[in-house]
Amino acid sequence: MKAREMKEEIKKKFLCIVSKGQCYRAKKKEQEILTGKLSEHYARIWEYGGEIIRSNPGSTTKVGVDVKEDGSSVFKRIYVCFKAIKDGWIRGCRRVIGLDGCFLKGQCKGELLTTIGRDGNNQVYPIVWAVIDVENKDNWEWFIKLLMEDLGLELGEGLTVISDQHKGLVEAVKEKLPLVGHRQCARHVYVNFKKVYNGIDYKRHFWATSMSTTKSSFLETMEGIKEMNGGAYDHLMARNPESWSRAFYKEGRACEAVENGISESFNSVILEARTKPLLTMLEELRMYVMERFYRMSTIHLKWRGDVCPTILTKLDDWCKDMRLWSVVASDTNIMGIFGIPCVHACATLNHTQQQPETLINSWFSKEKFAETYKGNIRPLNGSKMWARTPYAKPQPPPARRMPGRPKTRIRKHVTKKNGEYRKIKSVGGTKICQNCWEEGHNKRTCKNPTKPQPPKEKKRKGRPTLDLNWH
Repeated sequence: MKAREMKEEIKKKFLCIVSKGQCYRAKKKEQEILTGKLSEHYARIWEYGGEIIRSNPGSTTKVGVDVKEDGSSVFKRIYVCFKAIKDGWIRGCRRVIGLDGCFLKGQCKGELLTTIGRDGNNQVYPIVWAVIDVENKDNWEWFIKLLMEDLGLELGEGLTVISDQHKGLVEAVKEKLPLVGHRQCARHVYVNFKKVYNGIDYKRHFWATSMSTTKSSFLETMEGIKEMNGGAYDHLMARNPESWSRAFYKEGRACEAVENGISESFNSVILEARTKPLLTMLEELRMYVMERFYRMSTIHLKWRGDVCPTILTKLDDWCKDMRLWSVVASDTNIMGIFGIPCVHACATLNHTQQQPETLINSWFSKEKFAETYKGNIRPLNGSKMWARTPYAKPQPPPARRMPGRPKTRIRKHVTKKNGEYRKIKSVGGTKICQNCWEEGHNKRTCKNPTKPQPPKEKKRKGRPTLDLNWH
């Protein structure tokens, strides 16, 4: 409930008029009573990490602090990985993960880093999350290093990572996982290019490029971009060929995704949790994943067959078009299939009187799905039962103004209209400097000496007289 709504509700229910400020202070005090003060959340972060390890043996929690000269510590970051989650990913999920960061929107400032996978039914599978003070290369290297240890990634061979184009993340993946197949999210690439090269034709060529499944189709769409806009083509080719090929051309790993939609979906689900204080937010993340694991552990019992239903639906869509393809046989069983059989493979299997479901990769089987959700997160004790730790209680991180964030205050400028100087928004109109009263710039960038404001043009009072001598 907002402060203005509280004011109206109190007026109707108690016949009492209160100010908006009183409602805001009362609401803030009530939230502190329910969730505890923000400083108390940071002070007990060590105890929370110890409780996770006690209740879920084999899990990983890492807390990072900055120690000041006087011996006090300031919270910097925390990493959480439950044993049941990482074991489920190792047993039954494909080697495809999405890395992303999102802002915390409440009193707790900072960012939330997440690692999201895909289960056998092509659904979101949260693996690891961490709270940091700022998204930079140092924090991403720390996060990826712990992720490598928990999931046994070594140098990233056989793994595909999908992420945005954050410089710190890209450099951290390149250094820590040199053998990984790193795809950059096509939507982020498109938004960045759209600032310079836009239009319907470019959009069509771009998404055709991102959805290319062979190098020939990839090169064809690249030629279309070259013919339409040579600048966009030169910009792409100026990049490292390995970089843009990872950004567009799919490398396999039984995943056709070109966007990091799994991470964005998880961020939207936990939107409300991201407004809560630190420990409350971490607990809501844990409870959400725990409830999801329980729901997924029983849902597969209702499925028919040995393949996950989402994969069968996709296969049915492809099989509808297989009658449009002709098969030229060479030998009885010469074919190449990996992952989900495409429309060409479905037509070939139909020609040889075989069922496409029998040749779907084992990653999409119901058995793998059941192995993924075999375990679950164990509940934690209440905060009053947490074991005390010998570490110094961290303080909340200092307030930090994020670079490049949009300003909430609207800057207004002055323009001249009908002989009067009026304030307008920065968009549109001719700017008038309030220092020298000339057009084309504002007071902040003015280098001219200060001049007094010109007198306003006097207007004749009353309505303008009607001219009767017009023709």
